[in-house]
Amino acid sequence: MGKSCAFFGHRDFLYGTYEKQVREIVVSLIEKEQVTQFYAGGRGAFDWFCAKIVADIKKEYSQILLTQVLSYIPEKKDEFGYKPPYFDDSVYLLEKQVPPKFAISETNKILVKKSDFIVSGVWHNWGGAYSAVEFAKRQGKTVIDVVE
Repeated sequence: MGKSCAFFGHRDFLYGTYEKQVREIVVSLIEKEQVTQFYAGGRGAFDWFCAKIVADIKKEYSQILLTQVLSYIPEKKDEFGYKPPYFDDSVYLLEKQVPPKFAISETNKILVKKSDFIVSGVWHNWGGAYSAVEFAKRQGKTVIDVVE
């Protein structure tokens, strides 16, 4: 079974100048680390930026999967199968319902624990993405920074 990688970054940043770097990171994770599962939340600029890159790379590496991680229980049962552009599927990781203001942070913690690698598009020291990456470091996960 392959390894997994999650993307965490801020929702309001222009990441376009990092496309080549992220592409190289993803290909290296596939080829050298046997990563076959990628996760992104699809809530902000970095998530969508990385999802698009992984979807493009998937044309050459058909064994990889890209899953959107949902932080909220879908309102309708049929939304559990919702598949947005670029993603192969979606998953809801929380085992119990939490207050909406904690849903993203709790989902991020579970995702960090589930992932072998974290690709970070964090560029300032506040917010949910920053907290998730710091949690990943405390968990001993391999964190690859895109933005220095």
